Amino acid sequence: MSQSEIGDWLMVLADHLKKSIEEGDVPVPSPPQTHWEWHARFRETAQLLGGWFSQDIVDEFPDHEAAVADYAATTHPHVVARLVGELHELLALPLDEGDYALASAELGTEVGSPEPFSHGAWFRSVAAALTGG
Repeated sequence: MSQSEIGDWLMVLADHLKKSIEEGDVPVPSPPQTHWEWHARFRETAQLLGGWFSQDIVDEFPDHEAAVADYAATTHPHVVARLVGELHELLALPLDEGDYALASAELGTEVGSPEPFSHGAWFRSVAAALTGG
């Protein structure tokens, strides 16, 4: 691609950005479509779910609550805050319970949510626990 073609492409991109800013036109929030998109968008959530909620959880923690407490105790508060933000973003998407189950699996959970929680309710519970609520 020549410098001229790159310049032309950048001008088109700039025009689209300008229009979006001036008109307040933004894409409607939507769930990720691929495994890569889930991990790129919810990196810290994937770290928690894949690292603390693998099949080994039964050997390492007495329950889900203890695993979340361990995460909070061993993770920098800034990173915990990032996770809470990601959970709120996930919960704000137009998802149903099947979508939350898919998100949980895509992000690395190898165990079900604890009784009596659905996946969505458990995500809310984790966010509340990490914010002291």
